[in-house]
Amino acid sequence: MVNKLITALIMIVIGLALLPVVTDFVDGLTGTGMAYESTTLGSLIDVIPILYVIIIVAGAAAYVYFATSRTGK
Repeated sequence: MVNKLITALIMIVIGLALLPVVTDFVDGLTGTGMAYESTTLGSLIDVIPILYVIIIVAGAAAYVYFATSRTGK
């Protein structure tokens, strides 16, 4: 169980270390003077970093849940 939690923690740390890359990408699309600055799609693109973090946490939780349910440990 501890090994699976450590693996999940490493996955979260790596994923959050890439968060600035995702944020820069979004800023490149929706920043001042960019293509999607004042559009509805730009508002949806601004939500991408939040979704990215949610997916990382949900993925780590799912990994721990399914990895422990298969082995029973």
